[in-house]
Amino acid sequence: MQRIIKIGKTLRNNWKKSVFGAVVLFYGAATAKEKYEINILMQAACKEAVSYGDSVIPIDRNPTLVTVILNPVANKRKAKKDFEKYCEPLLHLAGLQVDVIQTTSEGHAKEIVETLRGTEAIIVAGGDGTVSETVTGLLRRNDNANRFPLGVLPLGRTNTLGNTLFPGGDGVLRVKQLIQACMAIIENNTTVKNVMKIEPIVNEDEVPSKPVYALTSIEWGAFRDTLAKKDKYWIYGPLREYASYIFNGYKDSLCWNCSGTLRYTPPCSGCSNCLRKKPEIKRKWFFMPSNQAAQETDLTSLQNPECTMTNELCFKTCDFKIKPNVTDGIPILSIGLGKNQYSYIEFVSEGWNRARNGDDLPEVVKARTVELQPLDSNKDLVLAIDQEEFETTTTTVRW
Repeated sequence: MQRIIKIGKTLRNNWKKSVFGAVVLFYGAATAKEKYEINILMQAACKEAVSYGDSVIPIDRNPTLVTVILNPVANKRKAKKDFEKYCEPLLHLAGLQVDVIQTTSEGHAKEIVETLRGTEAIIVAGGDGTVSETVTGLLRRNDNANRFPLGVLPLGRTNTLGNTLFPGGDGVLRVKQLIQACMAIIENNTTVKNVMKIEPIVNEDEVPSKPVYALTSIEWGAFRDTLAKKDKYWIYGPLREYASYIFNGYKDSLCWNCSGTLRYTPPCSGCSNCLRKKPEIKRKWFFMPSNQAAQETDLTSLQNPECTMTNELCFKTCDFKIKPNVTDGIPILSIGLGKNQYSYIEFVSEGWNRARNGDDLPEVVKARTVELQPLDSNKDLVLAIDQEEFETTTTTVRW
Protein backbone atom coordinates (compact mmCIF):
# COMPACT_ATOMS: atom_id res chain seq x y z
CA MET A 1 0.00 0.00 0.00
CA GLN A 2 2.82 2.38 0.87
CA ARG A 3 4.42 1.70 -2.50
CA ILE A 4 1.20 2.67 -4.31
CA ILE A 5 0.95 5.86 -2.27
CA LYS A 6 4.57 6.67 -3.09
CA ILE A 7 3.95 6.20 -6.82
CA GLY A 8 0.86 8.42 -6.59
CA LYS A 9 2.83 11.20 -4.87
CA THR A 10 5.60 10.93 -7.49
CA LEU A 11 3.08 11.26 -10.34
CA ARG A 12 1.42 14.23 -8.64
CA ASN A 13 4.71 16.02 -8.03
CA ASN A 14 5.80 15.40 -11.63
CA TRP A 15 2.45 15.81 -13.36
CA LYS A 16 3.86 17.40 -16.53
CA LYS A 17 6.17 14.47 -17.17
CA SER A 18 3.36 12.09 -16.26
CA VAL A 19 0.98 13.66 -18.79
CA PHE A 20 3.65 13.65 -21.48
CA GLY A 21 4.47 10.00 -20.75
CA ALA A 22 0.80 9.03 -20.88
CA VAL A 23 0.35 10.76 -24.25
CA VAL A 24 3.44 9.03 -25.68
CA LEU A 25 2.29 5.68 -24.32
CA PHE A 26 -1.19 6.11 -25.80
CA TYR A 27 0.20 7.16 -29.19
CA GLY A 28 2.62 4.24 -29.21
CA ALA A 29 -0.09 1.76 -28.30
CA ALA A 30 -2.44 3.13 -31.01
CA THR A 31 0.33 2.98 -33.63
CA ALA A 32 1.26 -0.58 -32.65
CA LYS A 33 -2.39 -1.65 -32.80
CA GLU A 34 -2.80 -0.07 -36.25
CA LYS A 35 0.32 -1.77 -37.62
CA TYR A 36 -0.83 -5.11 -36.22
CA GLU A 37 -4.24 -4.80 -37.87
CA ILE A 38 -2.62 -3.79 -41.17
CA ASN A 39 -0.31 -6.81 -41.02
CA ILE A 40 -3.29 -9.10 -40.45
CA LEU A 41 -5.10 -7.58 -43.43
CA MET A 42 -2.05 -7.91 -45.69
CA GLN A 43 -1.44 -11.53 -44.65
CA ALA A 44 -5.02 -12.48 -45.52
CA ALA A 45 -4.85 -10.55 -48.82
CA CYS A 46 -1.53 -12.16 -49.77
CA LYS A 47 -2.93 -15.65 -49.15
CA GLU A 48 -5.90 -14.86 -51.36
CA ALA A 49 -3.68 -13.40 -54.09
CA VAL A 50 -1.42 -16.47 -54.02
CA SER A 51 -4.42 -18.69 -54.72
CA TYR A 52 -4.83 -16.87 -58.05
CA GLY A 53 -1.10 -16.95 -58.75
CA ASP A 54 -0.97 -20.72 -58.26
CA SER A 55 -3.64 -21.36 -60.87
CA VAL A 56 -2.47 -23.12 -64.04
CA ILE A 57 -2.46 -21.22 -67.34
CA PRO A 58 -2.13 -22.75 -70.85
CA ILE A 59 1.44 -23.48 -71.91
CA ASP A 60 1.15 -21.22 -74.94
CA ARG A 61 -0.07 -18.21 -72.94
CA ASN A 62 2.10 -15.70 -71.10
CA PRO A 63 1.09 -14.21 -67.75
CA THR A 64 -1.33 -11.30 -68.01
CA LEU A 65 0.56 -8.06 -68.63
CA VAL A 66 -0.77 -5.00 -66.83
CA THR A 67 0.69 -1.50 -67.09
CA VAL A 68 0.66 0.70 -64.00
CA ILE A 69 0.61 4.47 -64.53
CA LEU A 70 2.05 5.65 -61.21
CA ASN A 71 2.12 9.28 -60.08
CA PRO A 72 4.95 9.18 -57.51
CA VAL A 73 4.29 12.69 -56.16
CA ALA A 74 0.58 12.13 -55.48
CA ASN A 75 -0.63 12.54 -51.90
CA LYS A 76 2.44 14.56 -50.89
CA ARG A 77 4.85 11.98 -52.39
CA LYS A 78 3.37 9.09 -50.40
CA ALA A 79 1.78 7.36 -53.38
CA LYS A 80 4.89 5.49 -54.52
CA LYS A 81 5.63 4.19 -51.03
CA ASP A 82 2.04 3.04 -50.49
CA PHE A 83 1.95 1.35 -53.91
CA GLU A 84 5.16 -0.58 -53.28
CA LYS A 85 4.07 -1.56 -49.78
CA TYR A 86 0.42 -2.50 -50.18
CA CYS A 87 -0.42 -2.91 -53.89
CA GLU A 88 2.54 -4.19 -55.89
CA PRO A 89 3.12 -7.32 -53.75
CA LEU A 90 -0.48 -8.46 -54.28
CA LEU A 91 -0.26 -7.99 -58.05
CA HIS A 92 2.95 -10.02 -58.25
CA LEU A 93 1.64 -12.78 -55.96
CA ALA A 94 -1.42 -13.10 -58.21
CA GLY A 95 0.85 -13.99 -61.13
CA LEU A 96 0.42 -10.74 -63.06
CA GLN A 97 3.27 -9.35 -65.11
CA VAL A 98 3.49 -5.77 -63.88
CA ASP A 99 5.06 -2.95 -65.86
CA VAL A 100 5.29 0.25 -63.80
CA ILE A 101 5.63 3.60 -65.61
CA GLN A 102 6.09 6.67 -63.42
CA THR A 103 4.82 10.05 -64.55
CA THR A 104 7.28 12.93 -64.47
CA SER A 105 5.15 15.98 -65.20
CA GLU A 106 1.60 17.21 -65.64
CA GLY A 107 0.06 15.67 -68.76
CA HIS A 108 2.63 12.86 -68.91
CA ALA A 109 0.03 10.15 -68.18
CA LYS A 110 -1.93 11.34 -71.20
CA GLU A 111 1.14 11.07 -73.42
CA ILE A 112 1.98 7.60 -72.11
CA VAL A 113 -1.39 6.01 -72.84
CA GLU A 114 -1.73 7.69 -76.26
CA THR A 115 1.20 5.59 -77.50
CA LEU A 116 0.90 2.56 -75.20
CA ARG A 117 1.09 -0.84 -76.89
CA GLY A 118 1.14 -4.50 -75.89
CA THR A 119 -0.66 -4.35 -72.55
CA GLU A 120 -3.87 -6.15 -71.55
CA ALA A 121 -5.04 -3.73 -68.85
CA ILE A 122 -4.07 -0.37 -67.40
CA ILE A 123 -3.91 0.46 -63.70
CA VAL A 124 -3.92 4.09 -62.58
CA ALA A 125 -2.11 4.63 -59.29
CA GLY A 126 -2.77 8.21 -58.25
CA GLY A 127 -5.53 10.74 -57.72
CA ASP A 128 -8.28 12.33 -59.79
CA GLY A 129 -5.84 14.19 -62.03
CA THR A 130 -3.95 11.05 -63.04
CA VAL A 131 -7.20 9.16 -63.70
CA SER A 132 -8.58 12.00 -65.82
CA GLU A 133 -5.39 12.26 -67.89
CA THR A 134 -5.31 8.50 -68.47
CA VAL A 135 -8.95 8.28 -69.55
CA THR A 136 -8.55 11.31 -71.84
CA GLY A 137 -5.45 9.82 -73.47
CA LEU A 138 -7.17 6.48 -74.03
CA LEU A 139 -10.39 7.84 -75.49
CA ARG A 140 -8.56 10.15 -77.86
CA ARG A 141 -7.20 7.07 -79.59
CA ASN A 142 -9.07 5.60 -82.55
CA ASP A 143 -7.90 2.01 -82.16
CA ASN A 144 -9.16 -0.72 -79.84
CA ALA A 145 -6.98 0.58 -77.00
CA ASN A 146 -9.92 2.57 -75.63
CA ARG A 147 -11.49 -0.77 -74.70
CA PHE A 148 -8.68 -1.64 -72.27
CA PRO A 149 -9.97 -2.44 -68.77
CA LEU A 150 -8.87 0.33 -66.44
CA GLY A 151 -8.08 -0.28 -62.78
CA VAL A 152 -7.97 2.50 -60.20
CA LEU A 153 -5.74 2.46 -57.12
CA PRO A 154 -6.84 5.49 -55.02
CA LEU A 155 -3.39 6.68 -53.95
CA GLY A 156 -3.92 10.41 -54.44
CA ARG A 157 -5.12 13.10 -52.10
CA THR A 158 -8.40 13.47 -53.99
CA ASN A 159 -9.89 10.15 -55.13
CA THR A 160 -13.48 10.88 -56.13
CA LEU A 161 -13.89 7.88 -58.41
CA GLY A 162 -11.78 5.58 -56.23
CA ASN A 163 -13.79 6.43 -53.14
CA THR A 164 -17.00 5.77 -55.08
CA LEU A 165 -15.88 2.29 -56.11
CA PHE A 166 -14.06 1.45 -52.88
CA PRO A 167 -15.12 3.34 -49.74
CA GLY A 168 -12.05 4.24 -47.70
CA GLY A 169 -10.75 6.33 -44.85
CA ASP A 170 -7.52 6.75 -42.88
CA GLY A 171 -5.13 4.25 -41.41
CA VAL A 172 -6.45 0.70 -41.51
CA LEU A 173 -9.46 1.72 -43.61
CA ARG A 174 -7.17 3.21 -46.27
CA VAL A 175 -5.12 0.02 -46.49
CA LYS A 176 -8.33 -2.01 -46.71
CA GLN A 177 -9.46 0.25 -49.57
CA LEU A 178 -6.21 -0.37 -51.48
CA ILE A 179 -6.51 -4.12 -50.91
CA GLN A 180 -10.08 -4.12 -52.24
CA ALA A 181 -8.96 -2.18 -55.32
CA CYS A 182 -6.11 -4.65 -55.97
CA MET A 183 -8.32 -7.70 -55.47
CA ALA A 184 -10.91 -6.31 -57.89
CA ILE A 185 -8.14 -6.14 -60.52
CA ILE A 186 -6.87 -9.63 -59.67
CA GLU A 187 -10.37 -11.14 -59.74
CA ASN A 188 -11.12 -9.31 -63.01
CA ASN A 189 -14.35 -7.80 -61.71
CA THR A 190 -15.47 -4.95 -63.95
CA THR A 191 -18.21 -2.42 -64.42
CA VAL A 192 -18.92 0.06 -67.21
CA LYS A 193 -18.62 3.78 -66.51
CA ASN A 194 -19.78 6.32 -69.08
CA VAL A 195 -17.69 9.46 -69.28
CA MET A 196 -18.42 13.09 -70.09
CA LYS A 197 -16.89 14.41 -73.29
CA ILE A 198 -15.98 18.11 -73.12
CA GLU A 199 -15.24 19.91 -76.39
CA PRO A 200 -14.50 23.64 -76.71
CA ILE A 201 -16.38 25.23 -79.63
CA VAL A 202 -14.00 27.22 -81.84
CA ASN A 203 -14.46 29.54 -84.78
CA GLU A 204 -13.93 28.38 -88.34
CA ASP A 205 -10.51 30.04 -88.57
CA GLU A 206 -9.27 28.46 -85.32
CA VAL A 207 -7.60 25.08 -84.87
CA PRO A 208 -10.02 22.62 -83.20
CA SER A 209 -9.02 21.62 -79.69
CA LYS A 210 -8.83 18.00 -78.64
CA PRO A 211 -11.66 16.83 -76.36
CA VAL A 212 -11.23 16.25 -72.65
CA TYR A 213 -13.01 13.39 -70.89
CA ALA A 214 -14.28 13.60 -67.32
CA LEU A 215 -15.61 11.02 -64.90
CA THR A 216 -16.88 12.88 -61.86
CA SER A 217 -17.71 16.58 -62.25
CA ILE A 218 -17.32 19.95 -63.96
CA GLU A 219 -17.28 22.87 -61.51
CA TRP A 220 -17.24 26.64 -61.82
CA GLY A 221 -17.64 29.36 -59.20
CA ALA A 222 -16.58 30.84 -55.88
CA PHE A 223 -16.86 27.64 -53.83
CA ARG A 224 -14.67 25.77 -56.29
CA ASP A 225 -12.10 28.59 -56.26
CA THR A 226 -12.04 28.55 -52.46
CA LEU A 227 -11.42 24.82 -52.26
CA ALA A 228 -8.59 25.13 -54.79
CA LYS A 229 -6.78 27.44 -52.34
CA LYS A 230 -7.18 25.35 -49.19
CA ASP A 231 -3.66 23.88 -49.34
CA LYS A 232 -2.26 27.38 -48.75
CA TYR A 233 -3.55 27.02 -45.20
CA TRP A 234 -1.75 23.75 -44.44
CA ILE A 235 -0.70 25.13 -41.06
CA TYR A 236 -4.29 24.60 -39.86
CA GLY A 237 -4.07 20.87 -40.55
CA PRO A 238 -7.47 19.18 -40.86
CA LEU A 239 -9.16 22.59 -40.46
CA ARG A 240 -7.54 24.11 -43.56
CA GLU A 241 -10.76 23.81 -45.59
CA TYR A 242 -12.67 25.80 -42.95
CA ALA A 243 -9.85 28.36 -42.81
CA SER A 244 -9.96 28.73 -46.60
CA TYR A 245 -13.60 29.87 -46.46
CA ILE A 246 -12.80 32.37 -43.68
CA PHE A 247 -9.83 33.98 -45.43
CA ASN A 248 -11.26 33.98 -48.97
CA GLY A 249 -14.96 34.66 -48.46
CA TYR A 250 -14.54 38.42 -48.91
CA LYS A 251 -12.11 38.44 -51.88
CA ASP A 252 -13.06 39.67 -55.34
CA SER A 253 -10.58 37.25 -56.92
CA LEU A 254 -13.17 34.48 -56.57
CA CYS A 255 -15.56 33.92 -59.46
CA TRP A 256 -18.73 35.43 -57.97
CA ASN A 257 -20.44 35.97 -61.31
CA CYS A 258 -21.02 32.74 -63.26
CA SER A 259 -23.49 33.77 -65.92
CA GLY A 260 -24.31 32.56 -69.39
CA THR A 261 -26.65 30.41 -71.43
CA LEU A 262 -27.25 26.68 -71.37
CA ARG A 263 -28.54 24.88 -74.44
CA TYR A 264 -29.38 21.31 -73.63
CA THR A 265 -31.24 18.26 -74.90
CA PRO A 266 -33.37 16.12 -72.57
CA PRO A 267 -32.18 12.74 -71.27
CA CYS A 268 -32.77 9.76 -73.56
CA SER A 269 -32.48 6.07 -72.83
CA GLY A 270 -31.33 5.49 -76.41
CA CYS A 271 -32.92 5.82 -79.82
CA SER A 272 -32.11 5.98 -83.53
CA ASN A 273 -31.38 9.70 -83.25
CA CYS A 274 -28.74 9.11 -80.56
CA LEU A 275 -27.21 6.40 -82.72
CA ARG A 276 -27.09 8.70 -85.75
CA LYS A 277 -25.60 11.65 -83.93
CA LYS A 278 -23.16 9.67 -81.83
CA PRO A 279 -22.18 6.44 -83.57
CA GLU A 280 -19.46 5.60 -81.07
CA ILE A 281 -20.27 5.47 -77.38
CA LYS A 282 -17.30 6.51 -75.31
CA ARG A 283 -17.07 4.54 -72.10
CA LYS A 284 -14.51 2.83 -69.93
CA TRP A 285 -14.37 -0.46 -68.10
CA PHE A 286 -13.38 -0.09 -64.48
CA PHE A 287 -12.39 -2.78 -62.01
CA MET A 288 -14.72 -2.81 -59.00
CA PRO A 289 -15.82 -5.28 -56.28
CA SER A 290 -18.88 -6.70 -58.05
CA ASN A 291 -19.43 -8.06 -61.54
CA GLN A 292 -21.87 -6.16 -63.72
CA ALA A 293 -22.35 -7.12 -67.36
CA ALA A 294 -22.71 -4.42 -70.00
CA GLN A 295 -26.05 -4.46 -71.76
CA GLU A 296 -26.02 -3.93 -75.53
CA THR A 297 -29.29 -2.75 -77.07
CA ASP A 298 -30.26 -2.35 -80.72
CA LEU A 299 -31.15 1.35 -81.03
CA THR A 300 -31.85 1.51 -84.75
CA SER A 301 -35.57 0.73 -84.38
CA LEU A 302 -36.30 2.93 -81.32
CA GLN A 303 -37.92 6.36 -81.77
CA ASN A 304 -37.96 9.27 -79.31
CA PRO A 305 -39.26 12.60 -80.71
CA GLU A 306 -38.15 14.54 -77.63
CA CYS A 307 -34.52 13.52 -78.17
CA THR A 308 -34.08 16.16 -80.89
CA MET A 309 -35.58 19.01 -78.84
CA THR A 310 -33.19 21.75 -77.70
CA ASN A 311 -34.01 23.83 -74.63
CA GLU A 312 -32.36 27.05 -73.51
CA LEU A 313 -31.77 28.42 -70.02
CA CYS A 314 -30.16 31.73 -69.01
CA PHE A 315 -28.50 31.61 -65.59
CA LYS A 316 -26.55 33.71 -63.14
CA THR A 317 -25.02 32.16 -60.06
CA CYS A 318 -21.79 31.91 -58.08
CA ASP A 319 -21.81 28.11 -57.95
CA PHE A 320 -22.21 25.91 -61.04
CA LYS A 321 -21.72 22.16 -61.31
CA ILE A 322 -22.32 19.37 -63.85
CA LYS A 323 -21.97 15.77 -62.76
CA PRO A 324 -22.94 12.46 -64.37
CA ASN A 325 -25.72 10.42 -62.88
CA VAL A 326 -28.00 7.51 -63.70
CA THR A 327 -31.77 7.73 -63.12
CA ASP A 328 -33.93 4.66 -63.76
CA GLY A 329 -31.15 3.22 -65.88
CA ILE A 330 -30.92 6.36 -68.06
CA PRO A 331 -27.59 8.23 -68.03
CA ILE A 332 -28.07 11.94 -67.45
CA LEU A 333 -26.04 15.09 -66.90
CA SER A 334 -27.22 16.63 -63.63
CA ILE A 335 -26.74 20.41 -63.63
CA GLY A 336 -26.76 22.15 -60.27
CA LEU A 337 -26.96 25.90 -59.66
CA GLY A 338 -26.36 27.62 -56.35
CA LYS A 339 -27.59 30.98 -55.10
CA ASN A 340 -26.96 34.13 -57.09
CA GLN A 341 -25.41 36.02 -54.19
CA TYR A 342 -24.00 35.28 -50.74
CA SER A 343 -23.05 37.58 -47.91
CA TYR A 344 -19.74 36.85 -46.18
CA ILE A 345 -21.44 35.13 -43.24
CA GLU A 346 -23.70 33.08 -45.54
CA PHE A 347 -20.74 32.04 -47.69
CA VAL A 348 -18.64 30.88 -44.75
CA SER A 349 -21.60 29.12 -43.15
CA GLU A 350 -22.51 27.33 -46.39
CA GLY A 351 -18.87 26.39 -46.98
CA TRP A 352 -18.52 24.91 -43.51
CA ASN A 353 -21.75 23.00 -43.98
CA ARG A 354 -20.40 21.52 -47.23
CA ALA A 355 -17.12 20.62 -45.53
CA ARG A 356 -19.06 18.61 -42.94
CA ASN A 357 -21.85 17.13 -45.04
CA GLY A 358 -20.58 17.23 -48.63
CA ASP A 359 -21.53 19.28 -51.66
CA ASP A 360 -25.20 18.87 -52.58
CA LEU A 361 -26.35 21.55 -55.03
CA PRO A 362 -30.05 21.59 -55.98
CA GLU A 363 -30.56 19.93 -59.36
CA VAL A 364 -32.02 22.40 -61.84
CA VAL A 365 -31.65 20.62 -65.18
CA LYS A 366 -31.35 17.03 -66.37
CA ALA A 367 -29.78 16.71 -69.80
CA ARG A 368 -28.17 14.39 -72.31
CA THR A 369 -25.99 17.02 -74.02
CA VAL A 370 -25.16 20.52 -72.81
CA GLU A 371 -23.71 23.57 -74.54
CA LEU A 372 -22.35 26.09 -72.05
CA GLN A 373 -21.99 29.59 -73.48
CA PRO A 374 -20.66 32.11 -70.92
CA LEU A 375 -21.35 35.83 -71.18
CA ASP A 376 -18.64 38.11 -72.52
CA SER A 377 -17.61 39.00 -68.96
CA ASN A 378 -16.83 35.29 -68.39
CA LYS A 379 -15.35 34.69 -71.82
CA ASP A 380 -12.08 33.16 -70.59
CA LEU A 381 -13.56 31.02 -67.85
CA VAL A 382 -11.68 28.39 -65.87
CA LEU A 383 -13.54 25.11 -65.37
CA ALA A 384 -12.48 22.48 -62.88
CA ILE A 385 -12.82 19.20 -64.75
CA ASP A 386 -12.28 16.29 -62.34
CA GLN A 387 -10.54 18.74 -59.97
CA GLU A 388 -8.13 19.87 -62.71
CA GLU A 389 -8.30 23.44 -64.06
CA PHE A 390 -8.93 24.06 -67.77
CA GLU A 391 -9.24 27.42 -69.52
CA THR A 392 -12.00 27.35 -72.10
CA THR A 393 -14.72 29.41 -73.79
CA THR A 394 -18.00 28.05 -75.17
CA THR A 395 -18.09 24.36 -74.37
CA THR A 396 -20.20 21.33 -75.21
CA VAL A 397 -20.61 18.43 -72.79
CA ARG A 398 -21.91 15.02 -73.82
CA TRP A 399 -22.42 11.79 -71.95
